[in-house]
Amino acid sequence: MKKTAIGLVLMFILAIILYVFNALGGFNEIEVSSKNLGQIELAGIYYRGTPQDAALGESFRKMENLQKSNIGAILHTIYYIEPAGKLDTMEVFVGIEKKWADPSDLTEKTFDASQAIVAEIKANRWVMPGPNKVKSKIESFAKNNELPLPNLFIDQIKGPEEVRVIAIQKHPVK
Repeated sequence: MKKTAIGLVLMFILAIILYVFNALGGFNEIEVSSKNLGQIELAGIYYRGTPQDAALGESFRKMENLQKSNIGAILHTIYYIEPAGKLDTMEVFVGIEKKWADPSDLTEKTFDASQAIVAEIKANRWVMPGPNKVKSKIESFAKNNELPLPNLFIDQIKGPEEVRVIAIQKHPVK
């Protein structure tokens, strides 16, 4: 009798976990497609340092405030070097479309996205797939469709539960 009750409780808990995971979008597919996005022109802040440095948080806050003050602007991040731990060096560019910013005090980046592979992810941040899973999906799509393998990934943070990853093969124009 005790084993049956314990089994039922465990099944009930598992059902709740799966329900919550599904409700948060954990089972949503990563939608991958090929698109011609033309030129992507960004203005933002390039940061090199450790994840714990206050300058990283300040860079994100500055660009988020600029993004929020311009309806229609979307935050973009490009991780050139991902940190493996809190003390590892990282390189990231955080910016918005150049048309929404005064580029005089910001770094400008222009990319050719005419042959981009785009991954659309819609899920709560707690169940959103990790960058390696998204990168793997994009690379599989490129191989299956005989497209060049991308070597640069631009994350567009469209909202708290929506991210668009633009994968391109080329390096910045400038």
